[in-house]
Amino acid sequence: MCESAVVLESAEGTETVMPEAAMVWVKGSDIVCVDILGREMAVNNARISEIDLMGHRVLLTRL
Repeated sequence: MCESAVVLESAEGTETVMPEAAMVWVKGSDIVCVDILGREMAVNNARISEIDLMGHRVLLTRL
């Protein structure tokens, strides 16, 4: 499949916020992730810092 893990990196460490996101977009200062079943999750005050297409990973950091 083509889903990607969405990982939040912070001073406390890293946390997988969605293991298999099918869609990711920016909405203001938030990052919105949706999985293949349509479950949606928003990460507030974050930005996309890296997208690894081969590794199926989207790395987020706090603003």
